[in-house]
Amino acid sequence: MTKLSFTHAIADDCLYILWEHGKIILMVLIYVDDMVIARKEIPGIILFKQNLSKDFEITDLGEMKFILGIQITRDRSNHLLYLNQSAYITQILMRFEMLDVKLISTPLAVKHGLSMFQSPSFEVELNEYSNFSRGIHYLLLVGSLLYATQTHPDIQFFVNLIAQFSGNPGIPYLEATKHILCYLKRTQEFSLVLGYQERGAVDIVRWTDSDWAGDVDSKHSVRGFVFDVARGCVFWSSKKQVSVAISLVEAEYMALANATKEAVWLRTLLKEVGYPQSQATIMHADNQDTIALA
Repeated sequence: MTKLSFTHAIADDCLYILWEHGKIILMVLIYVDDMVIARKEIPGIILFKQNLSKDFEITDLGEMKFILGIQITRDRSNHLLYLNQSAYITQILMRFEMLDVKLISTPLAVKHGLSMFQSPSFEVELNEYSNFSRGIHYLLLVGSLLYATQTHPDIQFFVNLIAQFSGNPGIPYLEATKHILCYLKRTQEFSLVLGYQERGAVDIVRWTDSDWAGDVDSKHSVRGFVFDVARGCVFWSSKKQVSVAISLVEAEYMALANATKEAVWLRTLLKEVGYPQSQATIMHADNQDTIALA
């Protein structure tokens, strides 16, 4: 890529940018041996492929429709992109023999009550779990759900929750994991929409929140954030905070501070791809004391 005069992005190791007279004319995103090329003019893309084929044997799949198990659909008239993992979710359902499961409207019960104390401790409990699981590998199922969060921010919190019990899974955890899969079956046709903002602006808007001592075992709070760029949800997270907060205000402030670091990275990335942020990034929080402290 360097030989072809591309610049390696600072914010993302997989991104390469080609500049000409101070303007970006081509962007290439690389993941192992998969490559996505973006440019306004088709001839420039063809020329890049020809140059690349001089050093590597390549397969040209044409306009992007699938990338890493994610289906891409374009609505050019409305400047929209739809990201969908329906085919991937069907594969998970087939793999774990859950194609005919009951459809559920929520990822998990609000008062799920999951705790490390529900892990099997005695041989009889281990045998009960073994009989209940019918050969389902818990880590394999959790890993499959983790990849589904690429287009389903609505299950991020719950998958993060069930992943914490992977060391010694029990029946309640597997039931919760299957519950998430039933929800995905109901919503598998839903797509994540990347929108188009008017007047050429690409603004960042962020929402952040935290519960207080939400983890019943460690009393650590769980923080989360979502970033919108140009009216499209592009970045989200749900994690346990590393230290125990002594108040709700502290828990919310820690979540706000963490999301601010991610906002700095996102602003850096957007600047590199030609959309520098001239205004401050808007942050939404729902605790008045935290807002006043910030």
